[in-house]
Amino acid sequence: MTLRALASQFFFDDSIRNIQTGKCMGLHTVWVGNSQRADGVDYALESIHNIREALPELWEVEDKPEDIRYAGNVAVETTVKA
Repeated sequence: MTLRALASQFFFDDSIRNIQTGKCMGLHTVWVGNSQRADGVDYALESIHNIREALPELWEVEDKPEDIRYAGNVAVETTVKA
């Protein structure tokens, strides 16, 4: 997974209520400002400055391109001159 794709799935907030809502929406959640995990919290950070230690995978870079998969049939429009 690329950095952009991975980062777009994380939800950072300092409100446990918002974090739990983000979790219900299927996001990976990071509770900032508290080091204690609670229901709906994937990661808890005392400070946003601890992000690199807590989530090192955000800084990993993959060299291979991301596979794009389509569900079902994909229509392609084209023009043919005869």
